[in-house]
Amino acid sequence: MRRRSPLLVLVVVAFGGLGPLACGDAAPTDPTGTVCSTKPLATADKDFFKENSEKTGLQENNFVANPPAPIPINDHSRLAFVDINNDGWDDAVMHSLFPNAQKGIPMEHLIFLNNKDGTFRDVSVESGLKDVQAGFLVFGDVDNDGDEDCFAGLDIDLPGNASQLLLNDGNGRFTPKADSGLATKNHPGNAVFADFDGDAKLDIFFGNGQTSMAESDELYFGNGDGTFRDGKANLVGGSPAQPTNGLVTCDYDNDGDLDIFVATYGVSVRKGWNHLWENDGKGTFTNVAKDRGFHALATGNYFNAKSGNGRTDEPATNGNVYGSNGFGIDCGDFDNDGQMDIYLAAISHADGSDASRLWSDPTQLLRNEGAENGFHFTNEFLDRGLPFNEGDIDAAMVDYDNDGRLDLAVTRDDKYEGNFSNPEQKAWFGLYHQERDRKFTSVGVASGINDVPADGSPSKRMKKGQNLSFSDVDHDGDLDLLVGGRDTGGGRPNFFFENTIGQNNPWIAVRVLGDGKEINRDAFGTRVTVTYGKTQVVREKKSSRGTYDSLDGSTLLFGIGDGGEDIGSAPSGACVNGHNTATMTVRWPNGKTEVFTKDALALGKYLTLRYVAGDGKATLE
Repeated sequence: MRRRSPLLVLVVVAFGGLGPLACGDAAPTDPTGTVCSTKPLATADKDFFKENSEKTGLQENNFVANPPAPIPINDHSRLAFVDINNDGWDDAVMHSLFPNAQKGIPMEHLIFLNNKDGTFRDVSVESGLKDVQAGFLVFGDVDNDGDEDCFAGLDIDLPGNASQLLLNDGNGRFTPKADSGLATKNHPGNAVFADFDGDAKLDIFFGNGQTSMAESDELYFGNGDGTFRDGKANLVGGSPAQPTNGLVTCDYDNDGDLDIFVATYGVSVRKGWNHLWENDGKGTFTNVAKDRGFHALATGNYFNAKSGNGRTDEPATNGNVYGSNGFGIDCGDFDNDGQMDIYLAAISHADGSDASRLWSDPTQLLRNEGAENGFHFTNEFLDRGLPFNEGDIDAAMVDYDNDGRLDLAVTRDDKYEGNFSNPEQKAWFGLYHQERDRKFTSVGVASGINDVPADGSPSKRMKKGQNLSFSDVDHDGDLDLLVGGRDTGGGRPNFFFENTIGQNNPWIAVRVLGDGKEINRDAFGTRVTVTYGKTQVVREKKSSRGTYDSLDGSTLLFGIGDGGEDIGSAPSGACVNGHNTATMTVRWPNGKTEVFTKDALALGKYLTLRYVAGDGKATLE
């Protein structure tokens, strides 16, 4: 390993795998310069996700069978993966929905600890979270003591209850924190933790209103002890009062700090313009959405010929530019150019019955054009071969087959599907595989996630999904999937799908941790780049994404793939699928970086990357 700065400790924790940078099944190169051959990538055309819900235990208590009184929505379909007991394995968290509370049925949360063998156990009562009255939970180590604390956001008026902060005792048991300072009177529908001002203490941004009300979003700065101070004044010009339906943070302008992307709901409120809060590095934010092309597309509904099928430069509606009915949102580098792109799910009604429907934005894949073009975003949804759907809800960018290219996943509501005959416009779970030419192939119907009867008869899965979350719950190197099964009458469980393809391709898993002094314990905002040949795969540590705070676990997973490069030779050492130039570059939130060479890395292994302040050295243990 190359030692360049006294910053890091890289610890390899083995869970099986291929060993130090093995080249597929081939042996490493030897000192004579033998060419390292590459193993072809494993592929599958269908059924590469296996429905394994009941065996895992994750369907326990998901709904009430034969309730004595009707339950408006009988499910726990808002969900997330997070390591709540700090054992390095992601646990599952599920939430019920607010209409029940408005009918006198309390909300509840189900907490399942990972048994590390592909199964989970229900610890909802022991956790202290089961009966917390909140619509969602978001997790972060607010007091820098090494465990995940919890903000519980209440998105409705419920007398005697309010949003609150709960602290973790280190074993996954939570108790309310009195006088946390998070005394919002608004209705958070989303929240994200991050160290926005660079003081190694977690801050929090509230996305308020969800689909129900127009409210200003809020910012609070953490004091590092579980208390917060109001930071709304740091949102320059104030936050417009709109329903916020999705949040994600990432460093889109590559300046080392986290910016905030806000997906708003409803073109009837300020025309549905989205927000992009650009951070100055000290926690002061300016909304630059319009300057960056993120606020609205001005191109209309892709599926409606009246709007030119999304190819019009400006709308023919007296200069009005409509945004979106936005829902889930994610940030990631889908084209591997080092720039963070955006995937935003939206509902855009295809009937075009009025101007707002005709010109409202559908789901978007926004490519970041980089510094030379002012970090402007260009929508490439159609150019990449992606199909329109009217019911898109939660969205994620994920490399499910570990080929080194991000794929796209989306849940859908079935409310509108009766207007369409093509399966791509139906409410199946959407999964799009990115090909070498950077276009996407729809594989959702064949993936094994959707149960599509040959005769076209109704199926219980996987239409009308709510939240989705990915995590490598069994540590086999690929991302498994949990989908919230929204109630369709009579109660409905959530569904778990085991990934059976990704572990067959080369991968590296990296868990990043801060020291709590110079870097927040969660290391939110850390960027890790694995480079092999001419290919770079970028991941950033973030707290949550999507709508109602979907969380995709605690580990950064890198699919190595083969990079599509020529096979090379090496004078000594090992190589990654034909390349002997593999490196991992880590950029921490304080701007300090370290480069690890191939000798420090390992395929098929879990790595722990820990920031160490002072005079510690970067060592491999």
